[in-house]
Amino acid sequence: MVYSSCQLKLGQALWDPKLKNLYLTHITFIGGGTMACAILDGLAESMSTTLKPGQAPEHTFSITTRRQERTMQLSERYPRAYVTDSNDDGRLWELARNDESTAHIVLICTKPQSTLEVCQSIRLAHKSIPAAYNLPIVVTMCPGITIAQLESWLNPHSHSNRFPVVRTMPNTPVSIRQGATALVPSRWASASEVDCVVTFFRVFSPCVEVLPKETLLDVAAAVSGSGPAWIFQYYKSLIEAAVQWGLPEDLARSLIMQTGIGASMLANEQPEISLSSMISDVCVPGGSTEKGIKRLVDLGLQEAVADAVGTSLGANHRMGGHPSL
Repeated sequence: MVYSSCQLKLGQALWDPKLKNLYLTHITFIGGGTMACAILDGLAESMSTTLKPGQAPEHTFSITTRRQERTMQLSERYPRAYVTDSNDDGRLWELARNDESTAHIVLICTKPQSTLEVCQSIRLAHKSIPAAYNLPIVVTMCPGITIAQLESWLNPHSHSNRFPVVRTMPNTPVSIRQGATALVPSRWASASEVDCVVTFFRVFSPCVEVLPKETLLDVAAAVSGSGPAWIFQYYKSLIEAAVQWGLPEDLARSLIMQTGIGASMLANEQPEISLSSMISDVCVPGGSTEKGIKRLVDLGLQEAVADAVGTSLGANHRMGGHPSL
């Protein structure tokens, strides 16, 4: 395993018994890719704007990654975090063993095909934990991999103490604290543990929705998890159309981005008004916008969107090895 001397010092400070009640929640990121960094960036922005001088943060962090080069990059990018290249690094789990008063959330941010291996590492790191001890809350961001699968990998039948599991699906705007997150907890996750996860995600995700059943999470992944890409693609198409008709690209981008921001804020702040009504407000009868919208509908916009979401949903199901519904 690899970590710098400054990170070793920070790691020691994180688990100093004298700091037992100083931090509320320790977050372990398994994987340091796009989504992990988006969440960390959102947390960093929150801390920079809300912490007062001398005030202790509510969260401490550990990050694992496979490559030494990436370890050093993450150490430089997040100097408050303990970064290692091994999921089996004992320091990752030392807080959970030595400080029962501190909540511990483990975020699995790896590719779906690595989830089994990660769960095995988590289970082995806690195999000697007493039955009365609260295990960390295991939070995944993997479409398709079910709670039943996760529990079978984390909780062998021979052990009475079970990991609480929460499946989540955030999206990349968490990096600027504007994410949307759907989640569903396992039966072993207590109300207080679910509240802990919801509170954590709300730091960087104004919208956090607890779904009524697990099958809806993959749908949410196809809609809101993939949603930024759908919206970016539409923006890109609008910009290309504007350029085709002579508008300079930089001006087109500026106008379209602000139009998207304003339209989203308007719809979000007036939930009592249907989107159909908002469309009608822009479409003067017989006017140019109405004619353009009709053209989109005639070309099969709704069918194309539904098909794209269905394709994404099917891919989400296959990630977990079960057939599309």
